[in-house]
Amino acid sequence: MSMDSAPATRMTMMTKKASIKMASDGVSLLEGKREALLKELIERAKVLRELRNDLHVRGRASIGNLAIARAAQGTASVRSTGIAGQRELNLNVETEKVWGMDLGKIAPKNVVRMPAERGVGLMDTSSQMLEAAESAENMLEQLVQCAPLERNIQMLGEEIKKTNRRINALNEYLLPKLKGEVRAIARVLEEREREDTFRLKKIKSKGNDNDVTGSLL
Repeated sequence: MSMDSAPATRMTMMTKKASIKMASDGVSLLEGKREALLKELIERAKVLRELRNDLHVRGRASIGNLAIARAAQGTASVRSTGIAGQRELNLNVETEKVWGMDLGKIAPKNVVRMPAERGVGLMDTSSQMLEAAESAENMLEQLVQCAPLERNIQMLGEEIKKTNRRINALNEYLLPKLKGEVRAIARVLEEREREDTFRLKKIKSKGNDNDVTGSLL
């Protein structure tokens, strides 16, 4: 409802003030949501930092063991062993609701296999090859945990940006607009009251003049 289409009445002013109250309450709720989202993001970022630190350790171990296996057995043999050990991962994906968002989590299950489960003969496979396979799976296990957490943090960041935009829209556009309209209506009503008071005084003055004229007659 704008000043161009709404009459400058007390009812209109009351409606505008109710809208101001509603918008102010909305700002408070959004600020509370933003604070909760920031807290959630920070907590998850701390967890991710620990996981990524461990991931770097596992990654370096995997690269080192792979280099040793290639040096000992040759690249072709390493590649052949890798192909023989290919498989599909069965991952348990869980979701949780956080301020209307579905945040996911993957629980690693049987990512790191026993040597006999890798589809290669233990007698025909060198210890360097087995160590390279195990360290690679250790790294993969950590990646499975990091990936959804990174996505969750990204989603939380995007939601915080949206919430900030809504707060700014209310504080910088809607609330100033409504308050300005209330002030404009108040000025119009005050002007009308002055005009009404002036008319009443004029009418009363004319009435007094007529009383005086009638008494003289």
